[in-house]
Amino acid sequence: MLVCNLLAIAIGRFAIQQKGVGPKLPVELPDPFGSEFGVAELLATTSFGHVLGAGAILGLSSAGVL
Repeated sequence: MLVCNLLAIAIGRFAIQQKGVGPKLPVELPDPFGSEFGVAELLATTSFGHVLGAGAILGLSSAGVL
C-alpha cells in the first residue's frame, strides 16, 4: 500500500495540471514534491494510491503471492 501511494504521488506530481488550487499543507514538504503541492493534490493522489494498492493486494493474494 505504501509503495502504491508513493507511486501515485509521483504520478500526480507530473499529471496534475492546475497545482496549488485550494489550501496549502500545514507542513513544508521536501523539494521532490514541489512547493505547490496542496491539500487537494495530497488527497487526490493518496486516494488514487489506495485504489492502486487495493487492486495490487487483491491481485497478489488471488495469485497466491500474499
